[in-house]
Amino acid sequence: MKITLKKAVFAVTLMALVMSCKEEKKTEAPAQAEEVVKVATTPEEQLAEIMEFWPGKFNNDKQIAKAKEAGGEVWMFDDTGEGGWLQVESHYIKVDNPAIGDNVLYVEEYRNHQPDSTYRQRIYTLDIDSTETIRVKMWPFKDKKKYVGAWRNPEVLKNITAEEISAYPDKCDLIVAKDGEAYDMNMNGKDCAFGNKVFNYQVRLTKDVFAYRDKITLLDTGELVTTAADYAYHNLDRME
Repeated sequence: MKITLKKAVFAVTLMALVMSCKEEKKTEAPAQAEEVVKVATTPEEQLAEIMEFWPGKFNNDKQIAKAKEAGGEVWMFDDTGEGGWLQVESHYIKVDNPAIGDNVLYVEEYRNHQPDSTYRQRIYTLDIDSTETIRVKMWPFKDKKKYVGAWRNPEVLKNITAEEISAYPDKCDLIVAKDGEAYDMNMNGKDCAFGNKVFNYQVRLTKDVFAYRDKITLLDTGELVTTAADYAYHNLDRME
């Protein structure tokens, strides 16, 4: 009788352990499912992801510090270190302004932590063309001063009109291609030329880093006119 009772107790204990394991597996399943990251594959999904990645505040202070430690030059306002690295802070702000476009960004960049030293100021509009390619069109401001510092008060950007900006021609659009978790944005070869000068601006964007490089070359010879850091990417880390 005692043996039978022991067997019964053992059987009940074993069953409880089995049921407990099953319950643990059930509770673990949702956590595992949450780890699955949806990959943006269609142009529409990729465009939406870019509009999530790009807005924010970025700077390359870490890169500048490493460059200085390695003895690299930093290009200052007085042109000491000319041709070296640029210290840049970038503000990319998503703008709700249907009069300009469905996917609009305000871009304002300055150097050496001095907000009044505007380095680049643009409106970017992002669209999908007839070939299912994402394109970034850049629009400089006609009045170079009116919206300087707008990153401090983004509400004013809703009032920008199409008459206040003027787009670069289509030949200067950035053509977007997804590369793993990054987006490469490049001008098409030597297309962005004015007279004998070719302008080449390139971007590489991830969730936490905005990187860019640019240069000007001569159309007829390919000779370099100007660039920074030997045309290396300036890697700006997300700060906000």
